[in-house]
Amino acid sequence: MRRTKQESEQTRQQILDAAQREFARCGVTRTTLQRIAAAAGVTRGAVYWHFANKRTLFRAMRDQVSLPLFDRTELLGTDGPDPLLAVQRFLHSVVDQIENDPQTRRTFEIMSLKCEYVDEFRTELKRHARSCRELSSKLALVYARARDTGAMRSDLSPESAALDTCVFITGLLRLWLIDEDTGLVRPHVGELISNHIASRRAHAGKPTPRGTPPVRRAASAPHGESAHGLLIESSIGVGRRLRGNAG
Repeated sequence: MRRTKQESEQTRQQILDAAQREFARCGVTRTTLQRIAAAAGVTRGAVYWHFANKRTLFRAMRDQVSLPLFDRTELLGTDGPDPLLAVQRFLHSVVDQIENDPQTRRTFEIMSLKCEYVDEFRTELKRHARSCRELSSKLALVYARARDTGAMRSDLSPESAALDTCVFITGLLRLWLIDEDTGLVRPHVGELISNHIASRRAHAGKPTPRGTPPVRRAASAPHGESAHGLLIESSIGVGRRLRGNAG
């Protein structure tokens, strides 16, 4: 009996769902098409009917969702009075989608933690790099506007700040995925994002260079005497005592 188009689509979706489960459970490299066929309740021939190989199956599974950072890099509200607030909202939306959409979360976890980008999967890395460059370019434009309007520190390069934000959100999401039970990152996401944006604002203090000792205020000099004079007098007194001890 000839299969209908609807039945064929249902089988295809069964295979995609099974592939996502097996990739998440065993990793992409260790998951065979035979394992996926068994998990989907179909023959391996049915898998090959719909997908030429594991890479095309992986690509179809991955394309079922619009992944933040990889596919969705829109920054809304950047023409408003506070461009930095638009970046902050974007960062929150990225985390919110990963947290609240199970399919997106599983796919993002597979892409970030369960796939070795070797052999035929190396082309996926180029797609990731293009997405990161696109996001960085968009962020640089927003940061440039924020600096021009006086919202962002003038000593920050928009391009450097944009790349730093890409590194920040990529690392944050990776730690969020890893942090299932420890509570290391997930309870503090809002604070981390707020601090990241606050460090860019014009009123943010410049960080002290590493290794620089804290500056101590000199004691108040008596009336009519300068602090410089007191320091000289103190030095002379120490020198006299040392010479006396030496004698």
